[in-house]
Amino acid sequence: MKKARLFRGLAAVMAFLLLVTVAGSTIMFENSGMINQALNISTSMLVNTGEETAANTLVYPNEYGTDIANKQTALMVEMAAAAENVTQAEEGAVLLTNSGGALPLSETDRVTVFGNGSYNSKYNKKKDASTVDAIPTMTFNAAMQKVFGEDNVNLTLAENVYKDLSATTNKEVVEAPLSDITPYEASWKNDYNNAAVVVLTRWGSEDGETAMYAADGSRYLGLQTNEKDLLGYLRGLKGSVFEKLIVVINADQMMELGWLDEYGVDACVLAGIPGTQGFEGVANILAGRVSPSGHLVDTYAANSLSAPATVYAADNTPTWGNADAVTAACTDNNSGGDQINYYTIYAEGIYVGYKYYETRYEDAVLGRGNASGSAGSSTGSGWSYGDEVVFTFGHGLSYTTFDQELLGVSYNADTDNYEVQVKVTNTGSAAGRSVVQVYAQTPYGDYEKENGVEKSAVQVVGFEKTGTLQPGESAAVTAEVRRYMLASYDSKGAAGYILSAGDYYLAIGDDAHDALNNILAAKGYTTADGMDCDGDAAKTHAWNQAGLDAESYKMSRYDAGVEVTNQFDFADLNYYGVDFTYLSRSDWEGTYPAAVQVVDATEEMMAELDTDWYETPADAPAVSDFTQGSDVTLTFATMKDVAWEDDEVWNQFIDQLTVAEMLSLVADSNGSAAIERVAMPSAARGDDGVCIQQGSLKATGQSGMSWVSEVMTARTWNKERFEARGRMLGVEAAFCELNELWYGGGNVHRTPFGGRNMQYYSEDGNFGYIVGAHEAKAMQEVGIIYGIKHFALNDQEAHRESLSTFATEQTIRENYLRAFEGAFCEGGALGTMTGFNRIGLQYAATCKSLLTSVLKTEWAFKGHVTTDAFTASSLYKTHYLEELVAGIDYTCWDSSNITSAIQAAIDSGDGYILQCLRRAAKYNVYAASRSVSVNGLSSSSVVVTVTPWWQTTLVAAAGVFAVLTVACAALYAVLAVKGGRRRD
Repeated sequence: MKKARLFRGLAAVMAFLLLVTVAGSTIMFENSGMINQALNISTSMLVNTGEETAANTLVYPNEYGTDIANKQTALMVEMAAAAENVTQAEEGAVLLTNSGGALPLSETDRVTVFGNGSYNSKYNKKKDASTVDAIPTMTFNAAMQKVFGEDNVNLTLAENVYKDLSATTNKEVVEAPLSDITPYEASWKNDYNNAAVVVLTRWGSEDGETAMYAADGSRYLGLQTNEKDLLGYLRGLKGSVFEKLIVVINADQMMELGWLDEYGVDACVLAGIPGTQGFEGVANILAGRVSPSGHLVDTYAANSLSAPATVYAADNTPTWGNADAVTAACTDNNSGGDQINYYTIYAEGIYVGYKYYETRYEDAVLGRGNASGSAGSSTGSGWSYGDEVVFTFGHGLSYTTFDQELLGVSYNADTDNYEVQVKVTNTGSAAGRSVVQVYAQTPYGDYEKENGVEKSAVQVVGFEKTGTLQPGESAAVTAEVRRYMLASYDSKGAAGYILSAGDYYLAIGDDAHDALNNILAAKGYTTADGMDCDGDAAKTHAWNQAGLDAESYKMSRYDAGVEVTNQFDFADLNYYGVDFTYLSRSDWEGTYPAAVQVVDATEEMMAELDTDWYETPADAPAVSDFTQGSDVTLTFATMKDVAWEDDEVWNQFIDQLTVAEMLSLVADSNGSAAIERVAMPSAARGDDGVCIQQGSLKATGQSGMSWVSEVMTARTWNKERFEARGRMLGVEAAFCELNELWYGGGNVHRTPFGGRNMQYYSEDGNFGYIVGAHEAKAMQEVGIIYGIKHFALNDQEAHRESLSTFATEQTIRENYLRAFEGAFCEGGALGTMTGFNRIGLQYAATCKSLLTSVLKTEWAFKGHVTTDAFTASSLYKTHYLEELVAGIDYTCWDSSNITSAIQAAIDSGDGYILQCLRRAAKYNVYAASRSVSVNGLSSSSVVVTVTPWWQTTLVAAAGVFAVLTVACAALYAVLAVKGGRRRD
């Protein structure tokens, strides 16, 4: 009986191992794409059976070739990317202040580095540390030593204090107490004292909104106690020990910087989050190897809570007044119990960032709209621009000076653009680059007030950057301004875009405030009227439009047969009968959102939250109306040359696909499987929040480098840099064997606290339009799909899951959709990822107004759309049929749930769902056929699926355990019977 018990135990063990193997295999097979990427495994192989070669079927070339398995070439790509990052940092770091020409330092100056941020800097590192960057990180301290020389940089504090500290987080500022610093003052008291360089850090991240308040109740983005102590100590040593005090800001959260003069700071440089290489560029600026030319793309307020947008954001995100009732009534609530209960209101309307501060400034000067009232004032008394703004949008200094002369403005009817001609002259003593910034003011009159059309006093509409100009050298610059950007969305009157009647101004300026002062000067105002500085009327161009124009942009600019009209009425709280007032410049005092308005969700709103709206249409086609799985006459390679509008050929191709094959394109595990019948290779996708994630260099297995932050690129104000980023990231992606990057930064820095502010372009929709257009175009040109994210209104990380987001149609279109529009409509981006948020009460991935009415119809988008990452515990994400019908083409990180739901609907006879699946297949195939997936393919190519070794191993292991389980069970049974007989 001992042997019988032995085999019974072995049978149990083998059964357990079989169960674990089968269960593990199921999970791993569902996530095979991620596993294959981690193991650097390709799942399809190209075989050319005809005479065509890879060389003459190369559709998307790049200067590094397509031999992605070549280690030397892969390293060359990374070295080129590293060099570009240094350049991006040189052009994207912003010189904020420079009293008395404190910067640049001499390369022979001996300096001491202070601040925990110098050692525990923020770099934008890859989340997954299983592979190492091909290019090592250049830390701030290492960059300083490289540029100034190791013997000239005192790192005593790094070696003795900061190395023992943790890094600053999105909730806690970590800085050494002064008592830990002063014991080492001998190291700088008599040497290394040409300058004290202090590095300060703030941080936000995905799912990590930056805190509004620190643990002691002070504002997190303001100075904390240990920072104040350090700066106070160094201020006391100026003159007697240190010659200069330099501050470097290692943050993309807009810190409060009104204290610079108080602590005697001579110069301040915004370094942002510079990736693994960018600190070298920052050090080059400090040493004067290059003159700074970066400019802000955000407003830096004296009080980070002073903007109206902060009333409903971050730590202030409210919950429904009847949250318990919502939790009980809504089946879409998550397993945590409160996910569905949060909402936010864009109560500020269009007045985000500089559009708020500058517009209120003009109205204060003009004495209208109660602009000087106390509502929203940081001081508690009358509102004053000087009390609220430290550095405005567009601000940035150089080591030289420039004069900009407006030569003229002309309108080009062929392009529908204004052409602004400017002469730029370097009037200083150093070489440098200048940015021509063009701003517009459009009429705000009785019609606009009556119809609730809000107008910013000034908005950026164009820019160009000069090349390097030597002292005394001049250059002629032409900046193009899209007339479309002068139109405003009128949701109540025209229900479309209008060009208002009245006076229009285009102005150049050193920043938004300077441009507005120039406009005010053209109107006849001076400092005697309350302006803080006299403007220059010669830097403006004005004209009058006699009547309202509601026709120029009534129809889509991208499909002349489509009318542009209201699509987001449901996103306004008033739609549900809630009496809510959005901020209006017609009455700043009376409409300022002084406090959160608690909203009770009505039964209608709760029903909307549950997302169960799909019903098979009465006129739905039958499943039998469609042909699927027909004989193959068209291969995938053929489709790269077929126009989107050629319905006959596209339908012929889609007819060839089986339902299962179309579903394989809807499923996602960081890519899609090959479809052998039509010779369509597998595709792999990567995420690039800070660097290429879920992908590594095919040749080495190492990860691509972490880039300077997206906003640092934006701060270059250089379209060449935008394109260089798009192109080099595209090449990196190709060498990681990807065909798409979930990438781009279409959301807006609505507040300084946005956790992903480093990933998104700027606080301004027009500026984002321009950046995205150039980045997307460059990336698509090398055959990588620019999958811009997160579409749309996903502007905060706090409670991002299922967050209901309310805003007016004008706000949505002019601020938040505008920042995506350039990438899609001018850049040709063929991918996008939606957000976790809701628009109004509609989950973004089920919002047909967003995905179909605007994106795929008004904007004529021909790429494919994915959800953000799927998680089954978030029940609001599990409405698969609604997602498909709304315009989702595949579901991120979901390889079985959506396909099962769609298959079940088709099996039940729902021909409309099959029709939607066919439509999704077209979008998916079209996008892939305009990517590197077609490189090397010809009409005679054959794609063979390659089974990864780990799948074979798992199947074999399951087989072995199954056999052993049966064998052990059988032996146990035999021995048990024999043992029973002996007892008899």
